[in-house]
Amino acid sequence: MNTFFKIALICLCLFFSSLNCNGQENSESWIETKAKITEIHNSISRKGTQAFVDVSYSTSNGKTFQSRVKVMAIPYIGTLKSKNDSIVILYNKETPQLTKTSEVSFLNSYGIYLLFGAGILFSIWNFTKKT
Repeated sequence: MNTFFKIALICLCLFFSSLNCNGQENSESWIETKAKITEIHNSISRKGTQAFVDVSYSTSNGKTFQSRVKVMAIPYIGTLKSKNDSIVILYNKETPQLTKTSEVSFLNSYGIYLLFGAGILFSIWNFTKKT
């Protein structure tokens, strides 16, 4: 195999392994609860697609809070969530206003399929180059 492709493959592996890095780890201070979506905000542009939802949730001590969390968005479509749907969120025990979703990102969900498809394309390209 060509040295360039070996280096490119190593760079791709390092890139995809770094995507799973998370600034806030799930620990005992994050509590899982169900939240109701009150409003949806899709941001669709040429640079990318992002979706945020406003949610209303109750903490373990019965207090009700509202917050905004990022949800998985499909490129050029946005989120498939609807108003009044319920989603699972995590809130911080010490500061209940800090929330995040337990959903995984698009690359975490479909990254293995993308790599598998890239491997097939790379194999076909290599096979046709040798014949």
